[in-house]
Amino acid sequence: MSFKIVKVGRAKDNDIVLTHSSVSRYHCEFFYDDQGNIFLTDKNSANGTFVNGRRILESVQLQPNDIVKPGVDVPLRWRNFNSYDQTDAHQVDYSAGTEANEPLQYPNEFSAPKKMNGTLKTILITFSVIIVLGGLWFVLNEYVIGDGKPAVVDPEKPNEIRNQPDEIQKEKEITYDFSCLNDDKDLGTTEMIDVLESVDREVTNTLGGEVTIQDEEKVGNQLLSDCRNQYRFYETGLKIENLRTILKRLTDQIKEPKGFHYQIFLIESSELNAFTAGAKIFVTTKMYSFCKTNDELACVIGHEINHNELGHIKDQLQKERLITAEGAALAQMATISFGQKKETHCDMTGIDLAIAAGYNGCVNIELWKRMQKESNEGDFDALENLMRSHPYSEKRAKCTQEHIMNNYGFDCTSGEKY
Repeated sequence: MSFKIVKVGRAKDNDIVLTHSSVSRYHCEFFYDDQGNIFLTDKNSANGTFVNGRRILESVQLQPNDIVKPGVDVPLRWRNFNSYDQTDAHQVDYSAGTEANEPLQYPNEFSAPKKMNGTLKTILITFSVIIVLGGLWFVLNEYVIGDGKPAVVDPEKPNEIRNQPDEIQKEKEITYDFSCLNDDKDLGTTEMIDVLESVDREVTNTLGGEVTIQDEEKVGNQLLSDCRNQYRFYETGLKIENLRTILKRLTDQIKEPKGFHYQIFLIESSELNAFTAGAKIFVTTKMYSFCKTNDELACVIGHEINHNELGHIKDQLQKERLITAEGAALAQMATISFGQKKETHCDMTGIDLAIAAGYNGCVNIELWKRMQKESNEGDFDALENLMRSHPYSEKRAKCTQEHIMNNYGFDCTSGEKY
């Protein structure tokens, strides 16, 4: 029996090396058997392998007219790799010491001997162990450490190119310090708000009853239905694909997921807003345009993810049970008042998700400074602070900077590590 394996990815030891940013180091592989059958397997790539536009989850047998795309790269000429060459701006490199414009030299076919002696068995067992360990390293590197800068799906939303904080060390626990919300001019209002929120949370958790993940997702489905009646949805195109890619990359980094099934939607609205309920995340076209980079979008989406993961939706549902038997109108779920400390907590945990996924969390500082100008937010006022459900944008920028400095040892202003 003879067979041939052709490996595809960004790493130089693949048989076919693709330089596109959406291609993982070890992306996929083709298996050719002695009957002329060709099988394609995705190697747990970050951005997927697609056959005729559908992402494959297990090995599939290819048919002559199938179109194969690794990530968002151009289709592979898999039927005859000897004719595969450079295409447009996606340079192809080969690992066998040849130039990119030279034909690909396939590895020799392997023939399994009919009998194996003890030495050969030992070699094969050792080789198998190495493959397993290599696979474990790949999974950890692909999903925990990350694959460098994330792929750019929408050219209008590039990645931030400035220095960024490294992912937190695995053994170090991230801390959340909310003293950044205090202000010499707040006349004690920030501390009062913190105390009232703590009391409110205790009362709500004690008397509000149990709220399950299914309860929250039911509310999310109702909100989705209401929004479909109110807004135009973008179902296809680079923008929504970009948002889905960012969401997937962020949710993969949730350390102890609650079990939500996240979905993201782009809706046409002139309101600068993003909101969530029951793992349904909505981003307005105004917010999408306002964010300059994927890194800023990642901070926004990470913030919304954590409203779900930190139980803020659950808190609101419990509170509604206490207020009235019918509960508040579902249409108002988009403007739930989570409290200043909760908003800041989501800012911080959203940054953590973004950094873990390879995005630059420092951009959240500039984002909130621009938000302050966009909303014509006035100077800090102690009495107004008592009435605000969200902190002042200036404080949110300050909290971002201090959180990254304290936990990642990185000064976003100077770009220096400590």
